[in-house]
Amino acid sequence: MAGGIPRARIFMPLLNRVFKGQGERFLSSETFWNSGLGKLCKISFDDVTADTFRYLIDATAGLRNKVNARYTAYGYHGCEVLIDGNYAWQSYTPYLQGWAKIRLEEIAEDAWKSGIKATVFNCPEILTNSSALFLGVENSLYMLLAALEKEAPGPAADGIRTACLALLADGITIDNLLTTAHDYLTDPLTVAGRDLSSWPQHNSLPLQELMLNSSANLIAMNKNPKEIVCAVLSQEVFRGVGRLMFDFSWMPDAPVVWLNHDVIAKRLATV
Repeated sequence: MAGGIPRARIFMPLLNRVFKGQGERFLSSETFWNSGLGKLCKISFDDVTADTFRYLIDATAGLRNKVNARYTAYGYHGCEVLIDGNYAWQSYTPYLQGWAKIRLEEIAEDAWKSGIKATVFNCPEILTNSSALFLGVENSLYMLLAALEKEAPGPAADGIRTACLALLADGITIDNLLTTAHDYLTDPLTVAGRDLSSWPQHNSLPLQELMLNSSANLIAMNKNPKEIVCAVLSQEVFRGVGRLMFDFSWMPDAPVVWLNHDVIAKRLATV
C-alpha cells in the first residue's frame, strides 16, 4: 500500500484545488494531469505505488528458490457497494493514483504468468492520514452498514452499528446516514461516472461540489468532528481486509482479487 505525491511545496496548493476546490478555486484534474507537474506526479505515483512491487519481486528471486513465497499488495480500483438492493461498482473521483493502481495489477499479472504468486487485493477506500486531502472518498464507506445488515445480521453487525450510533449527534440515526450516502451515490452526476471500463475518471466542478457537500453533510451528523462514524467503519474494513488477505494468501488463485463490501461484511461476521 503506497502513495507517491511528491514532497514539494509547489504541489499542495495545486492538489488542494484539484481535490477540494469549489467555485473559482476549482482546478480540473485533467488540466493538472496533462501539465508538466502532473506528468512528474504520474512518474512518482508509478514508482511508489506500482514499481516498488516489481522491485520486491525481483529482489527476492533467490528466496523463492528456498521457500514457497507469496506476494500481496493493497490496491484500489473502485469498489462495489450496496445500492438499492444490488451491489454496484463506484469510485472516488478524481482518482489520479488510479493509473498507477492499474500498473500495479499489471505487475501482479505478469508475475503470475511466470509462476510467481503475486496478488493485488482491491479494497474499499477508507480514512487514512491523507484523507484530509481527499474529502469525499469516504462517502461510499457508510454503505458498509447496509451490507452488514444484508449479508451478516447478528452480533458483529449489531456491535458495529451500536458503535457508530454512539458517535452520532442527537436526533440523527443510522438511516439518516444511509439516506444521505444513498442520495449522493444515486445522484445523476455520480451515476454518470459509474463506468468501470473508463476508470479512472477526471473531475468536474458540479460533481466535485456534490461530493464535497455530501461529505460535509455526513460529517456534520457526528457529535464530534474528530470522532466520526467513518473512522469506525474504516477500522472494521481494514480489519476485515487484513484477515481476507491473510486467508487468501495461503492458496491464491488469481493475480487480482476484489474485496467488495459484501465480501468484507461476511468476513467480519466470522471474526
